[in-house]
Amino acid sequence: MHIDASIHRICAFARHMGWTAQTFGRAASMPPSTVRDVLRQQGNPTAITLRAMEAVIPPDFMTDPVALAASDLSAPLLGKPRGKRRRA
Repeated sequence: MHIDASIHRICAFARHMGWTAQTFGRAASMPPSTVRDVLRQQGNPTAITLRAMEAVIPPDFMTDPVALAASDLSAPLLGKPRGKRRRA
């Protein structure tokens, strides 16, 4: 499993379907907060999380990582990525 390609594919599928984190969470039997982190490309999802989310996606959906990376669908679904935190 290539983690970045998997996350981009998950984000692309959610955007393609118009799914929210809650909708995707129901389909993948995952908490919406976990799905939201993946869709925002934040945190460090486990292999179990990515596999559960990938299992919802049809096998033929955007399998070419080069085409996926070049598509508009690979952008985060919810909000912008967080900036670097300031250290006091």
